[in-house]
Amino acid sequence: MKIRFILLFLCLFIFSCSSKKVLVPHFEVTSNISREVKTPGFWISRIQNPDKIILTEKQIENLNAKISENCPFLKDVLNTDLEEEKVKRSRIDYVNNLKKYSKYYNGISLKKVGSKFTETLKNNIDPDAPINIRFALTIGYTKQKALPTDVPLISSLHTADLNRLAATDLSFCSPVAILYSTKDNLWCYAISEVYTGWIKAEQLIFASKEAISHYFNDKNIAVVTSRFADIYKDTSLSQFYDSVKMDTVMHISKIEDDIIEVKIPFKTLNENLEFMYHYIKKSDVSLGFLPYTQRNVIVQAFKQIDAPYDWGNNYGYTDCSGFVRQVFSCFGIKTPKNSRQQINMKDSIQLSDYNNALKAQTIISEGSSGITLLYLPGHIMLYLGQLDQNPYVIHSIRGYSGKNNKIHMLNKIAVTDLTLGGNSKSKSFLERTTLMSVVK
Repeated sequence: MKIRFILLFLCLFIFSCSSKKVLVPHFEVTSNISREVKTPGFWISRIQNPDKIILTEKQIENLNAKISENCPFLKDVLNTDLEEEKVKRSRIDYVNNLKKYSKYYNGISLKKVGSKFTETLKNNIDPDAPINIRFALTIGYTKQKALPTDVPLISSLHTADLNRLAATDLSFCSPVAILYSTKDNLWCYAISEVYTGWIKAEQLIFASKEAISHYFNDKNIAVVTSRFADIYKDTSLSQFYDSVKMDTVMHISKIEDDIIEVKIPFKTLNENLEFMYHYIKKSDVSLGFLPYTQRNVIVQAFKQIDAPYDWGNNYGYTDCSGFVRQVFSCFGIKTPKNSRQQINMKDSIQLSDYNNALKAQTIISEGSSGITLLYLPGHIMLYLGQLDQNPYVIHSIRGYSGKNNKIHMLNKIAVTDLTLGGNSKSKSFLERTTLMSVVK
C-alpha cells in the first residue's frame, strides 16, 4: 500500500513539473489564519444571540417541502413512480455515456482503460431490461457510483486522487428504489434521495415498501453528532460492530444511563430483512434532530475541521457539498447532492455583477453566521462571519491556483477568508463568488 502511494505521489509530482506547476503544502496557505479563528467559540462569541431557534421542527418540515419542490434532484424514494422511470429510461443513451470513459485512466495502474474496458461494462448492462421497482435498505456505509465497477477512473493524471465514478455515499440504512440489475446481478441501478446510480447488490437488503415505511415511521431516533461514532454488540461497549458518520439516523429501542440500544436492519441467510439490537454511546448522538441554532450549526461544522477532502465522499469523508449536506442533515434539513443544487434550494442573492467591495459588504450585511451558503462555480462554502470587513468561511477544499502558477493544496476542511487565489489568473474566491443563500 505504501509503495502505491509513493508511486502516485511521484507521478503527480512529475506531471506537475511537466506543466510548470508548483504544489504548495497547506501550512504555507493557512499560516496567516490564527489559532483562535480556527475554533467554533471564536465565531459563536461574535453572534448576538447564538442560541436563538432559527426554525422550529414544524418550520423545518415546511422548509423541506419547499426545497423538495424547488429541487427535482431530491427524490421521495418510497414514492418512486414506475411509469415516470420508464419514460426517463427511454431517454438514456448508454453507448455515448460510456464512450467518454474510454479516455479515462485506471486510478491504480494509471493507464488509459480504453474501449475494451467500456465495452465490457456495456455488455454487462441490458438497455432494454424491464423496469420492475423493488425497494431496499443499504447495509452500513454504502457507495453509489456512476458506473457498475470497483475500478477507480481518473480523468487526468494531474487529478489522480479524484475517482470520477464516485458519486456519493449513502448513510447507514438509507432507503433506495431498485430499477434493474446488471446481467451478472452484482450491481443494482438505484434511486436514492440524492442520486440515481449503481450500488453493489451485496450492500442491499430487499424488503417490501410497507416494511421499510414502518421502519422509518418510527420517530424515536438518535442522530449521530460526533464526526464518527462506534456501534457495539454488547452493553460493555467492547465488541465492535460498525462505525457510522455524522448525521446518521439510528432508531432507538431503549436508553440505559449513558448507553442507547438501537434497532439495526440486517440481511438473513435467506436475504430477508430482520432486526438486531446493538449499542452506541449517548454522548455521540442527539436524541432527535439538533435544535437549529447558529451555535449548533457552527459546532457541528467545526467537528469536521481538518478532516480530509474527499471528492464524491468516496472514503467516508466529504467534498464541499457533502460537508454542507452532512452539517445541515443533523438538523433534519434536506439538502441536494451538489453545490449548484444546494445554493438554489432557497432563494439566493445574485452577486456576480458586484465589485469586490460591494460583494463583501453584501455578504456581511445580508449573511448570518453559520446558516449562510456562499457559492462560486463548482464550490460551496459556509459563511462564519467577518474580520476587518473580510468574510471568512469554513469549507471542504482541495486546493486553488496561486501566484506564479503555484497550486495551493489544502485537501481538508479548513477556515479561510475569500482572498484565496487573489494573485492568480483564476481570480480570488471573493471575486468568483456569484451567489449567496441564507438557510432559514
